[in-house]
Amino acid sequence: MGRLLFMKPIGVSTSLISFDTVIAKADLSDGQLVADLGCGNSLFFLYALSTIVGKNGKVLGIDILPNIIQTIEREIEHHAVSGVNVSLGNLDKHYGVSIADKSLDRAFLINTLHQSGDSITMLTESARMLKPKALLIIVDWNHKPSPLGPHGDRRISLDSVKESAEVAGLKHIESFKAGDYHYGAIFEK
Repeated sequence: MGRLLFMKPIGVSTSLISFDTVIAKADLSDGQLVADLGCGNSLFFLYALSTIVGKNGKVLGIDILPNIIQTIEREIEHHAVSGVNVSLGNLDKHYGVSIADKSLDRAFLINTLHQSGDSITMLTESARMLKPKALLIIVDWNHKPSPLGPHGDRRISLDSVKESAEVAGLKHIESFKAGDYHYGAIFEK
């Protein structure tokens, strides 16, 4: 695994999500094809992934909102980031993302699953793009009261995610704490 560039001093919290933990759990390596599904408008995570998969790898950022994709494209150009491509995609629709079947080594759904009206469809679409034995890493809001995030009735429990993932053909490998207000889970195709 590549060197993590985003380590912070012990006891200092700079984010609601422990991205160092998420990246370490993903077990990334040089040359992999990785996607952040529902990437949002921050280049930070995409860039961190690109430093690990290296020149031989590629990172794809997918989002449903055109303005988010435009923002990320401007950031990629402004910072001259290589190995990162972004595009529109709808995870709530079968073949709503233009990534080929069985092509991804790793995929991430970070604070995305709770936004879906149909988590099974989103997980099935995510699984479609994974190679056999590839990993899907999910991070989402737990039910602990938090200063930010969706209302409690919009949050999806880890148990519910595990059930939906099984229906989508994914095997639960591990759960982990991804921050004070987030759980993480790793699934294998």
